Amino acid sequence: MSIRIEELINESGESVQALAQMGNISRTTLQRVKSGERLPPKKFFQSMCRALRLSATEVEELETLLEIATVGEDVSFTRQKIIELIETISELTEYKIPFSKQIRLNEIDSKIKPHSQMTEIISGERKVLEIIRNCIDRELFLSENPQLKLALPYQKVYRYIFHQMMGNQKQLSLQDVINLKKEPDQDEKIGRLEISQLKYLIALSLLENVEHQSRYYYQSPDLNFEQSALFPYFMLTSESVITVSRDFKQAVLYNDPGIVKLHEDGYNRMQAYVESFIEESRDLLTIYSTKDIAKSKQVVEPLPCFAYYFTDDLLEKKIRKDFPYYEQLKSIACEFYGNFRKENPTMLNVFSLKNLRSFMLDGSLYFPEEVYTPFTPSERIMLVRQLRDDLYHDRRKTYALNDEKIFLNSAIEFVDEYSRIRLILHYYNNQKLVFKTIVLQEKNIVKAFDDFFDSLPGSKYVLAKEETIAEIDKLINEFENK
Repeated sequence: MSIRIEELINESGESVQALAQMGNISRTTLQRVKSGERLPPKKFFQSMCRALRLSATEVEELETLLEIATVGEDVSFTRQKIIELIETISELTEYKIPFSKQIRLNEIDSKIKPHSQMTEIISGERKVLEIIRNCIDRELFLSENPQLKLALPYQKVYRYIFHQMMGNQKQLSLQDVINLKKEPDQDEKIGRLEISQLKYLIALSLLENVEHQSRYYYQSPDLNFEQSALFPYFMLTSESVITVSRDFKQAVLYNDPGIVKLHEDGYNRMQAYVESFIEESRDLLTIYSTKDIAKSKQVVEPLPCFAYYFTDDLLEKKIRKDFPYYEQLKSIACEFYGNFRKENPTMLNVFSLKNLRSFMLDGSLYFPEEVYTPFTPSERIMLVRQLRDDLYHDRRKTYALNDEKIFLNSAIEFVDEYSRIRLILHYYNNQKLVFKTIVLQEKNIVKAFDDFFDSLPGSKYVLAKEETIAEIDKLINEFENK
């Protein structure tokens, strides 16, 4: 970072003394930052950027370098990949993807290479990836009921499957088992799961034409499913199997039914020892079950958490009395929100002002319309006033997202429940409200999200307390005067 700051100081044509006077900052501190003796504090960093008259792109570049210098390259990389994951999910749930890949058989024949022999040996990473892609295409476009089974933890493969299925009319049954190390080697290319791979795992589960089951297990001396030491990873299609070396530079393609059956049996044996990695449910009662409620450490969601203010009287008033199971639902809701208030008094809550404005306009939460009645204008103002009061008196750790820095739409809730991350989705597909939950339990993934959520306060992705309160005051004044 110091090298880049020195370059920018030299490019400015000003001396350290002149820049310190222009930015009203310490000359000694600026000199030490320039030489790499120390990192710039937040306020100093902002003043230094103004004194250097940096563009928004240059400021963002320096912010990235500062984060890397502060927390390390791996942590910074992971945080950025979680941002990309959030924005990918937002895009997939915001925009309908047209089915555009209606490829005719004569077009397929020219693109997909036929298998020339029962066994084929492939060398070189580029050629290995090429043969894997070819087998995927054969399965997707030539098989009547496409299915893939993967014991192949490599991001490029998942990314390719995702791009081939996005907009595809075919339905794919996708299963995978990911072999992880509890303490992964930093220089190992595959065999460990990265957040960048997680993005495609979750993205695949969001496609309506993919039925996805994802599992994982940790390596141990007593639990080893590798087919051979040289080719530990593999991908199964309905007619072939590809085994792949650990460094992804060697592979063997088998079209022998006996070899395919051998790996099929090996894959099935794994199922007795694996754990759910991405656990998916579309049942509303399962998603919000009181039996499964856990204490929440951190929540990132479209709206500020109003659950703190949902009294039993308010719940009774808002649940539709013509709902067939009114009494049962009222009882469940009162228990759920009562437990929430009791279990989560110190929860970190991050929300979107953009979505809060939508709530002020229509009073809608993310539940089916047949279950509840929208909040009235006076009820909306009452809830937001309670939020504003708690923020002002520091009774809640609540922060508003900087919507210019991160795209989070109304479909997404991330809940950090200490030992697992729960992703709750609610979005419209063909005018039907879809509810879905994805639960991540692998400890390194949970640790990565835990760090990311902890890093949000004070970062460029959330607004300062004073700015958040000011924006909420604007909303209250606007809607009180309507």
